Amino acid sequence: MNTLKTLFAASTLAALSLTTMACGDDKETTDSCPVIDAAGSATPDAPPAAKTYRQVEQLARPAIAEALLLNNAYLAGYNGTAPKFTGVPPATLDAVVGEAKTVLKAVYLGTCLVNGAVGLTATTGLKPAGMTCAEVGPAVFEADGVTLKATAAAGAQAYADAVFGQFEPDVTRIDTAIASTYLSLCGGTNAPLLCGGRYLTDDVMDDTYNYLIAGAAITPTAPLQFRALVSDGVAYSKAGSTAGQLSTPDASNTQQGHPDPLAAFPYSAAPF
Repeated sequence: MNTLKTLFAASTLAALSLTTMACGDDKETTDSCPVIDAAGSATPDAPPAAKTYRQVEQLARPAIAEALLLNNAYLAGYNGTAPKFTGVPPATLDAVVGEAKTVLKAVYLGTCLVNGAVGLTATTGLKPAGMTCAEVGPAVFEADGVTLKATAAAGAQAYADAVFGQFEPDVTRIDTAIASTYLSLCGGTNAPLLCGGRYLTDDVMDDTYNYLIAGAAITPTAPLQFRALVSDGVAYSKAGSTAGQLSTPDASNTQQGHPDPLAAFPYSAAPF
């Protein structure tokens, strides 16, 4: 009988010890943690302090926030919010959106200027986001060479509004009804962009630049001066280009490129 009592007491103390061990600093509730005194009695401890978390980044697709926001405070604020900007004061949101659209207007006008500089017309030149330039070359300005023509300004605004609506909110969209490529459009050209998923071999930077500047019209066989406008110059593989690769592989750069992705999990390429 004494042996049974001893075993019972030992098992009770072990259970109490496990209860105490399970209530550590990483417990994310306000439940009190028992403290076992020398007599084996449990008394509640003070509840742990509430934990506070702060979001420091939101990122679904590369180069969206980093390319469109120049002000570091705006970028930090953008990263700290939900994709739909819930709870952001309207005045602050207007300022951030205004800066993003200013950058987009510059992309549009810069592309239209280049068209004229290389002797292309609005029809034969690059079409940013698939939109025909309202004016090309110096014709984007009035005679003073500084003031934007009303037609060019209207074209830039239409481009900024359309592209902003395609890239924001910055979330990953999947449309299983269409072919899976990073530049796939769903629901028409005015619908949210990039709805086809993303392969590990997709050059997302080149694809993004290609769409913003040329409406995804540049191919690996296009003239080098056009490819230079829509590529970051970093090829996926130094061994050769893939079908959607716009960069020119450089076999002399040993840090450029990496092995092909794996056919089985975890799919990403093996480390160097």
